Order: sequence, then structure tokens, then C-alpha cells
Amino acid sequence: MKKSTAISLAAVAALLPSCAYMQTNKNIRELGATYHGSELKAETLSLHRKSGQWYLGSPSGHYSKHYPVIHDDVFFKEDNDPTYTLLQTDGKRLYYPISSGTAACLQRTDGYAQTDALVTEIQRLGGTPLAALPGASTSSIRAEIAQGERTAMLPGQRTPQEPELSTRILAEVD
Repeated sequence: MKKSTAISLAAVAALLPSCAYMQTNKNIRELGATYHGSELKAETLSLHRKSGQWYLGSPSGHYSKHYPVIHDDVFFKEDNDPTYTLLQTDGKRLYYPISSGTAACLQRTDGYAQTDALVTEIQRLGGTPLAALPGASTSSIRAEIAQGERTAMLPGQRTPQEPELSTRILAEVD
């Protein structure tokens, strides 16, 4: 009886493949590190134009990065991305370049955008954010901007650039 139960459980386990792995080593590497960047929230975004280029402004701050303990592409597909926690705001804004088509859509009363799509466009354009935008004209955002399922985050430069040697060794041991 025990043998048949064990075989049955093994058969069921074989039918449920998972590519899960632990990510504690990544969290160890992130100990003490901060990222200067922006979290895109509809209520805090602003639209600016300077020299024919459009920019999306967002408050900047310092964030910590945390990975889920278990990464699993089969059972936990939505919960695999790292999360960012705001440590402190610096009272400044970062300005990210966007396309003129997106800017036109954001100015329309019948326009619609998602923060995830805005992040994708900003990353696709590859422009580095500007810390200041003197002399830029400001336009109002009239479009509806929906928050995605995840936090729309644009992490910037990591401080310190690389983890210390002791942290890297501890992460490898983990």
C-alpha cells in the first residue's frame, strides 16, 4: 500500500513540472544598495516640451530593490519581477524623453495610456533622464492613465555601483 501511494505521488509530481529556484542570493547582493529613479504614477506625471522633444516628468527618489524569494515561471508567473520600495524622496523630478505621438495622445481628452506602456516606450527610446529642464513649456495631461498590475518603475543608477567583495562572496555561498 505504501509503495503504491509513493508511486502515485511521484507520478503526480512528474505531471507538475516547475522551474522554481531560490533568489536569496540576489537579495543579498542588493543589501545596502539604493537606486535613484522614478515610479510612474498617473497623479504625479507632467508633460513638457523643449526644442521639439517631448518629456514626461516624474518625481524622483531613492529606492531599494527586493526579489521574491522563489522565482517560478510555472506557478507564480506574475510575482517574479523585483519590487522597489521608496526609501526617500528628494523633492526633484526626472524628465524622460517620449515620442511626439505619445505626447499627442496624452494631451487628448479621449486619450488613454498605461504606465507599463509608458515605461516600455521610455526604455525603448533609451534616453537618459534629465535632472532639469529649464525653459521648457508645460502641457496638461488630459488622457486617462491606468496603473498596470505592477508598479511602473524606472530605476536609475545603483549606489554603490557594485556590491562589496564580502557581499558577493556571501551571495555566492548562498
